[in-house]
Amino acid sequence: MIRTRFLHSAWLLAGGILAAVPAAAQRSFEIPRFDATIAVLPDGSIDVTETIEGRFIGKWNGIYRKVPVEYRTPQGFNWSIRISLVSATDDQGRPLRTESSRQGHYIQYKMWIPGAEDAVRTVVLRYHAQNALRFFENHDELYWNVTGDEWDVALGIVSATIMLPAGATGLRATAFNGVQGATLREADVTIGDRMVSLRMPRPLEFREGVTAVVGWDKGVVAEPTRVDRAAGFLRSNWPLALPFAVLFAMLTLWWRRGRDPRLRPVAVRYEPPAEMTPAEAGTLTDEQVDMRDITATLVDLAVRGFIRIEETEEKALFGLLTSEDFLFHRLRPESAWRELAVHERRVLEGIFKAGEESVKLSDLKDEFYSELEGIRDGVMERLMT
Repeated sequence: MIRTRFLHSAWLLAGGILAAVPAAAQRSFEIPRFDATIAVLPDGSIDVTETIEGRFIGKWNGIYRKVPVEYRTPQGFNWSIRISLVSATDDQGRPLRTESSRQGHYIQYKMWIPGAEDAVRTVVLRYHAQNALRFFENHDELYWNVTGDEWDVALGIVSATIMLPAGATGLRATAFNGVQGATLREADVTIGDRMVSLRMPRPLEFREGVTAVVGWDKGVVAEPTRVDRAAGFLRSNWPLALPFAVLFAMLTLWWRRGRDPRLRPVAVRYEPPAEMTPAEAGTLTDEQVDMRDITATLVDLAVRGFIRIEETEEKALFGLLTSEDFLFHRLRPESAWRELAVHERRVLEGIFKAGEESVKLSDLKDEFYSELEGIRDGVMERLMT
């Protein structure tokens, strides 16, 4: 009697515990069947139809399907597949509400399924894919991840059929299964006239998938042009184009603003620009005040009537030796020098000391150098002004 009461209490306690488990914790989801049909089209694209049967225990809104669209080539470059959704329906052909999004290397389709509560529902997903084929020297190939490898549940019966265009010859096929990167070959592969079918002998476990590789002789599928291949490569590996984009931008900037001006005929000018002295023009040419700039100032002062330069000859040793010299004559008084620039006044002040009227060039060789610094400063100061 005591043993019977104990068992009865234990069953009541177990029943209470089960009843206390929230309904959400009893939800589960299975995929008893996954079937795919891939039709290779003559233009090089493919049409994919996936029939996914889901068993829903508890209340669910629908299912997610992640289709891988980013791969890596043996050379380490990206290879992208362009996918466009055609339709998502139930097994009666009624359209389902669908939302597409990009999730890393995948395109994710979220499909809402009415009545997904303690029921079995079937979804038929159709999409079109471009750049899914690979073209080699002696054959063309479809390398296609049939199921994807992002399922959080096991896949029961998995099968796939690959249809080739009319006239396809030289069919060969294999399939790999397992987690990402695995190379198991457990699928049963059958090659027909222009059709390849595969079927997994066991369910695919969590995060396992199956990939079909089908090859055929060239000539039945349009191969992309070099321009199309280059465009597809740049679209998948766009960071590689950044250096070329920067180069193009810099070349454009240089073409518009950085080029040297076009060389034009050189016309001789015998006078400096208006309101500019010869010394200033010479300084702007080579960015320094040279003795030739000071010499040009002397010639300019003579042209403007401030001084007169006279060439003289002196003979020695009974006329056997001759020496040349220059004699500077002051023509205007010091009061007239006020209209001159600073460096021009400093030149005259360095030549004519204490009211001198005439000075030999040879008499200035040990004196005039002391005025050079002030003359250079005067030129630079006027240019700055």
